[in-house]
Amino acid sequence: MEFFKSFFDKEPHKKAFKKQLNNVLGFTPGDVALYKTALSHRSIREGADENNERLEFLGDAVLSSIIAHYLFRKYPYKGEGFLTEMRSKMVNRQKLNEIALKMGLKKITFYNKFDNALKISQIFGNTLEALIGAVFLDKGYKKTQVWVEKYIVLPYLFI
Repeated sequence: MEFFKSFFDKEPHKKAFKKQLNNVLGFTPGDVALYKTALSHRSIREGADENNERLEFLGDAVLSSIIAHYLFRKYPYKGEGFLTEMRSKMVNRQKLNEIALKMGLKKITFYNKFDNALKISQIFGNTLEALIGAVFLDKGYKKTQVWVEKYIVLPYLFI
């Protein structure tokens, strides 16, 4: 039956994209278009509303807040200087890029694959921040916090 459905499915790429997202996120996304924007680098889309830069801005702030809260709970007797230093180590561009690559974001990010400089740049860390922004808008702060701790902090940020 699935075989016949594929002939009548007008947008099979949307189903495949949603499945890839589900694999990376660990949950079914609500607003798929929001996640597509989060995964769209400016090298392929010109308008500010068509690329991930605004979501990256939001995701950066949300991630910083989540990490600060996580560290505050984990180290109840450490001072502000220690907590600030730990947060900076956890959310720096290089670290986020490594995490994004390990999560498989390079495979599902829309970017100019013919631009060799982009292949080795830090755009995937930026994409991870944009993805966090999308999760926040789609699911809210609490679910984003749980997701970040489960899929980013615990597996990749050994503290």
